[in-house]
Amino acid sequence: MFKLISVITLASAILISGCSEPKQNVQSAKSGQVDISYEEGKHYRLVNNINVGELKAPFLVEYFWLGCPHCQSFEKPLQDFKSANPEVGFIRKHAVLSEGWVNDGRIFYALKETNNMAHFAELFDLYKSGINDANFDAFFTKNNIDKAAFLETAGKNENVINNMKESYEEMSANKMTSVPSIVVNGKYLIIASEDTNNNDKYFKLVNHLLKK
Repeated sequence: MFKLISVITLASAILISGCSEPKQNVQSAKSGQVDISYEEGKHYRLVNNINVGELKAPFLVEYFWLGCPHCQSFEKPLQDFKSANPEVGFIRKHAVLSEGWVNDGRIFYALKETNNMAHFAELFDLYKSGINDANFDAFFTKNNIDKAAFLETAGKNENVINNMKESYEEMSANKMTSVPSIVVNGKYLIIASEDTNNNDKYFKLVNHLLKK
């Protein structure tokens, strides 16, 4: 399909669980559920040195991969939460912990760099349905995006490269080894557990941490 050369050196020693499945996409929590006393180390853990620019709490940071089926499944409940909570800021960072994810990271950050994020949902759906040469070309034609210039940005633009390096360094330094991963207010990384194994319970913890 498209071929871009990585300029990021990935640490070979890191163990990657990769696109692991968050358990939040199962049946809804039953009504009348007993409140949970959330515990650090069980439900969430502290992370640091997450660059969020000038964004102020409350906000979420999502680390994801365009090709991850679990990230794709998580997108609708995430967007539903964002729609219901417009006061909560949001940053999305593309994971590049695996060399196989680097080209997709370049595509994502080039979309931002070329001011085409309005087409992100369409691109994500393309990955979900199965991206190939034909529909990838059609994406550029439909949205009047210069494909050659776009790929030049993806391959060589300094901001694209720096964004990927930043994502890699943040995830590796904080031992984040799977996607999707949600960090609340730049501090609290949600841990998969029985208490976050459906959307209702997962976002209940998100709301708790947003107010923490």
